[in-house]
Order: sequence, then structure tokens, then C-alpha cells
Amino acid sequence: MGIGRGKLSAEEFKAKVEAVVEKLGVPFQVLVATHAGLYRKPVAGMWDYLQEQANENVPISIGDSIFVGDAAGRPANWAPGRKKKDFSCADRLFALNVGLPFATPEEFFLKWPVASFELPAFDPRTMSSSGPLWLPESSSLLSPDPEVVIAVGFPGAGKSTFLQKHLVSAGYVHVNRDTLGSWQRCVSTCEGALKQRKRAVIDNTNPDVQSRARYIQCAQDAGVPCRCFLFSATLEQARHNNRFREMTDSSHAPVSDVVMFGPQEAVRGPDAGRRLL
Repeated sequence: MGIGRGKLSAEEFKAKVEAVVEKLGVPFQVLVATHAGLYRKPVAGMWDYLQEQANENVPISIGDSIFVGDAAGRPANWAPGRKKKDFSCADRLFALNVGLPFATPEEFFLKWPVASFELPAFDPRTMSSSGPLWLPESSSLLSPDPEVVIAVGFPGAGKSTFLQKHLVSAGYVHVNRDTLGSWQRCVSTCEGALKQRKRAVIDNTNPDVQSRARYIQCAQDAGVPCRCFLFSATLEQARHNNRFREMTDSSHAPVSDVVMFGPQEAVRGPDAGRRLL
């Protein structure tokens, strides 16, 4: 990322690589991702490029290959004299993504024993595409009568995708701050929908009692029911989803960590011990 941020020129980097290659005297092929995106580890874009365009049509033997990297997710004090933790787990995750055996430099070159490591809390491999879309399954997703539905969840939790597919397509008025610009306009749009005896769905994070109270008041003033749809994706899963959609859908604006971490204590829906209000 030094090149992408202007801290190092491409020419300087090339000169350093050429000096190393000359010193070692062995064949080298160097692929560099200068910016975040599909080609930056742990995403597999660079590996796909190597296989499809940069290896002279020579198949890569996975069994005869190994990926060596120092971004291995090792905690602080993972070995005597190694006080600092690894700066990331990107190398180990890259190897997992492309199906390569993995080792750290110490393990491969110095034959050190395998050190402990920590993978991210969210593992997309554990997710299943089967199962119910909502719980409890016995409840009705749609109401035939006017109502307000308040979505609660992190950015990237799947709110807009789910609501557009299942509620907006069924006639619910979509109330979203990203498109309307302010919570005042959201409230006004919700009130207008209810005056027309329409159903409204509030597609914002709605992380706390105060933000939800505005729409609960709309429902109470109109004399209609109000429901909360809690999207249970964890912060770690939402961050994963956000990064994926930034890389695959240019229509989505990047979501900063400030935005992601801000509501992490507040994005909690009502349960037996907490009220929607």
C-alpha cells in the first residue's frame, strides 16, 4: 500500500526487487497489488491473474506448492523474543482462500514448530445458505394492513437486500436515510405513507431507542402496529460483507470503521430484557 499512498514510488520498489533478484540469482516473478481491491490479499484476484495470464499457461501444482508469509495472525509473544503480534492474518487467509499449504518464514526456512495463531472471529465458510429467512418461522413476514416495520442492524447486515426483495417488492414504502438525506425526511416520508394507509419499512441502522422512537411515534399517531426486524449479523460479519460489496459493486460507497464501530454497543434489538422503545 506504500505505492498506492505515495510513500514509495513504483520505480524505487522495482529497483529494490531487482537488487534482491540479482543477489539471490534464482528465477523470480513478482506480482504487486498497489491498492486495496480484488488483487490484494487475502482476496484471490492476484492468484487468479497468475494462473490465467501470468504463468505462460503452465498449470500450477498445488501439491508441490507452498505459500510462505509473515502475516499469519500470530498473537503477541508467539515465540521467545517475539513480543509483537503479526500485523494481520492476510497471508494465512490468502492461502486458505486459494487452497495452498501455508507456512511462516520461521516454519519454512528455520524449521521452527508451528506457532499459535488466531483467525478472524467471522468465518464465511461456516455460513449456510439453507435455513429459515426469519424467526420465528410461524410469524407472518408481511401484513395486509398499514404498519411500520423498523429494521435494526449494522451497515452490511443485509437489511436493504432483504427488505427490497421481500417488503418493498410487496408494496411497502421504502424509507431510507441514504436516499432521503436526513432523519427528518425519513419521518416525513413515513408519516405520508401512513396517511395514505400504506405500509412503511424503515431501512436504517436504527441502533438505539432514540432513533427508533421517531418511527414508533409515527405508528402510534396513525394508530397502526409497529414491528422490529432485527438483523443478527455480527459486527465481524457485517465488516466482511461491506468489504465484499465494495469490491464487487461500485454503486456501494465505502463504509468506514468509524461508522461500523460507532453503533456496535447500540445495535441491539428488543428482547425479553429490552424494549423496542
